[in-house]
Amino acid sequence: MGTASMRAGASAGSNGASTCSTGGDDVTLCAEYKPLGAKTKKASSSPTAQAAPTGAVAAGTVGWCKNVSGSFLYTRSEGCLRGLVVLTATRDGAPIGNATMKIIQEIDLDPKSTQFTTWTEISLVSMTGISSTSLTSFLEDCFPTTGCAESTGPWVGSTTWTTGDTHVATRTNTYTWNKVAGGEQVLNLEWNTNWSTPQAVVQAVPKWSHSGFNIRCDNKVGGNTGCIFPKYTPTLQLNTKKYPAAAAYYWVLMQKLASHPGSEEADKPLHRLADDTRAKENRDKMCMLAVAEWNPHPDADGTSCDEYPFAKSRESGGMTLTSGKFCVQMYADKQTDGTWMLELDNNYSYPSWSEICGRAAGPTRQNTDAGGDLGRFTSEIRLLDDDPYFVQTGFEYCDINTVCNMS
Repeated sequence: MGTASMRAGASAGSNGASTCSTGGDDVTLCAEYKPLGAKTKKASSSPTAQAAPTGAVAAGTVGWCKNVSGSFLYTRSEGCLRGLVVLTATRDGAPIGNATMKIIQEIDLDPKSTQFTTWTEISLVSMTGISSTSLTSFLEDCFPTTGCAESTGPWVGSTTWTTGDTHVATRTNTYTWNKVAGGEQVLNLEWNTNWSTPQAVVQAVPKWSHSGFNIRCDNKVGGNTGCIFPKYTPTLQLNTKKYPAAAAYYWVLMQKLASHPGSEEADKPLHRLADDTRAKENRDKMCMLAVAEWNPHPDADGTSCDEYPFAKSRESGGMTLTSGKFCVQMYADKQTDGTWMLELDNNYSYPSWSEICGRAAGPTRQNTDAGGDLGRFTSEIRLLDDDPYFVQTGFEYCDINTVCNMS
């Protein structure tokens, strides 16, 4: 069954505010939020585990977040934001002390629920010249406020740190999307904090946000309601063992066509076409109507017409062409040893590979199974109209010059 790859997405824009407040006796407390790590990196589905930081007493809902490198990582349903709040106390412009706090934030969405949770962990990295620092307020604002109801959990662990403290403070919040009938809504999160130290009587108030943490909730697909990170481009993973001929055929087209449809390597995603009527028109022009001139090769193992890019994608040849005869023509040929080979169909002109689409004759079961996986993927990952997605076939390491022997 097609699933979303658990690859972390690229960094989106973040915004942190630096603040300074002047207190009595000319004592000023400044605070600045800084992303943790110079660059954001991609994370695999199972990031390598590292030793937990000293004093850790709780685990968040996004298991891979805490010990990965990078300041911002996310999948379709999990987000990880890692940063530092740097506090500096000065008197008459001269530093008298500082503290650096590490903040790990996790967001756990549910593609089949209106509810999602956030988890925050705060710990002390270093402190010099001041006796303590306290988090006096941590507001996690969800906008628009009419779109989400918030249930704020208590802090577990003290929110005051002294020099050498190794304890952590954690908190879990729960949100519920106030769903819009028949529609969708984008929710934004912003964090506003207050920090104090005895050396400065006025609190510092750093705040930050991140556009990659925008959350889209909808009730348009799958007969249910759910929430995802729309800036993450998911991947349809095809079942190579279940339909080897179809998967290999898609891969050959992804490699050979100039447009590389669906290829993550070439950064050429497909885009969902939610209009079923238009998708049927695509299918008809590519395969079904007389104008398609569908004439499968006599050596083909199966005569089902399998078009790629999919009819339910905006890259379908049917969106711009009048007939599938203008696509690359191939067929699947089952060998005596049970393996499969793809062949170019000499009933048609040899391809230039500048074509925008292909179609192949193959087993009906493989064609329909692949289509079924696409449908389930669309629902499970909450693809809306025009949403991008990549396709992974399982043949990514084949030698294209051998046309791949498909077992």
